[in-house]
Amino acid sequence: MSLPPPAIISSLIQSIRARPIPWDHLQRTNVISEQELKLTKAVDKVGREKRVAIVEADLESYAALIVGDADGRAKGLLERSGKKVELVQYLLVLAVEICEDVPSFVAALNKHQDPYTHLMTLLDHTDAPIPIITSSLLTTLISASLLLPSSSRTEKPVKQALPTLFKYLATISSSSSSSASSSESAEWNLQDLAVQNYVLLLRNSFARMTFWQMGDETMRGLTGVVETAAAGSKGSRTTDVGSVANTSSSSASTSLLSGASSSGAGGAGLKQGGVNLQLLYHVLVAIWQLSFEEEIADELDEKYDLIPPLVHLLRCALKEKILRVCLAIFTNLIVKSPGPNLPSLLLSRLLPLLTTLKARKFTDPDLTGDLDTCLTSLEAFQLTQTNFDEYATEIRSGHLSWTPPHRNQDFWKKNARRIMEENNGELVQCLARVLKESEEKLVLAVAAHDVGVLVREVPEKRRVWDGVAVKARVMQLMGDSDPEVRYESLKAVQEFLRYAFGG
Repeated sequence: MSLPPPAIISSLIQSIRARPIPWDHLQRTNVISEQELKLTKAVDKVGREKRVAIVEADLESYAALIVGDADGRAKGLLERSGKKVELVQYLLVLAVEICEDVPSFVAALNKHQDPYTHLMTLLDHTDAPIPIITSSLLTTLISASLLLPSSSRTEKPVKQALPTLFKYLATISSSSSSSASSSESAEWNLQDLAVQNYVLLLRNSFARMTFWQMGDETMRGLTGVVETAAAGSKGSRTTDVGSVANTSSSSASTSLLSGASSSGAGGAGLKQGGVNLQLLYHVLVAIWQLSFEEEIADELDEKYDLIPPLVHLLRCALKEKILRVCLAIFTNLIVKSPGPNLPSLLLSRLLPLLTTLKARKFTDPDLTGDLDTCLTSLEAFQLTQTNFDEYATEIRSGHLSWTPPHRNQDFWKKNARRIMEENNGELVQCLARVLKESEEKLVLAVAAHDVGVLVREVPEKRRVWDGVAVKARVMQLMGDSDPEVRYESLKAVQEFLRYAFGG
């Protein structure tokens, strides 16, 4: 599968193609040989069918034009062009166009003993279009190499080039993440270019693990878009996605990746939470690809707290393709690593949302299959949970809300001492951390409430709260701007004061 060139690449190609190249001068000054000029002019400004026939008839010569001869003994014209920016731009555009039209040309370039080294140096070029076009060409070559049989996937050139390419893409993705809501800006175009290239590259285990091991450097561009879209969608009503025209397919991979190839379809101009819908979709597809690795599925939510915003995006999905890819991510998290993910998914109130979605009519078999998998797994997991397990999971997650245990007196009578003592006071430490670090008013109110109840139910352990600086914190929160936080903090302080003179 290949994606059509992103809009920014098409725009650059059109602009560079419109500029005249002084071929005669270049030949007179020995920049380009007579044979190279003949090869170049033969495919310049000709129809696609003619170009395909010409290149396929002499793949080796055209590959040498870009990367040099296969043995690496002679440099290609691209490398020899040096500081002649217009010629470098032209040759990069020519290579991108031929790669798109002639798949066998991609294979011919990859037969070179090291087709990537010079291209990687162009990622640092000072002429703005050159690194952008180079990143697209490198993505095409490396993604094709990664799909070769496993013995060839991780050859030395790919191992060296892939992290460098990821680093460049991460730079343009993260540097423009603050402009994710401006679909008309150059920044958004660069960000979407980076993410579309991720989608092409993250199609095997080696690439996914390379990406993941680079940590925040690569992940922050993806997580930032998800968090922005989810935060911007707060208060939105759930769209009746069941009535949106859907795209069914025979497999999850085909369905989601074919959706990613339609860069303008079903999302052009639309925004979710202020983020361009197609950019958001590409980001979600990249996360879905990453979630195929068990190690990544195991740590994705723990490291980046992605389950709550993903559940919110599912709830507010504007298009069925967003819903479909969110469900595909949840399915992978459940299947690949149920232990850490099922509690977080249950806590994020995914189960009632899935129950609502189940009542709708979807014809996409992948969507309905993932929906059934998630629903069945969460229902089974919920049956194994006691009230204490649910409470402990919630406190550990830091995502507190007014779930039933907080308001249930029987729960506190049965479990207050266990909460204070189990695992050397682990949950006490979690509550202290939430009160110290959270900025969400609801979370602070619930945490203050629980502290007050625990002081009341287990008064002999009240000194523990001093040790973790909670007493001082709830006193501080009595002056908070939120009335619910003030009220719950006041009640907690009253419980502390009840015993102030009792030693």
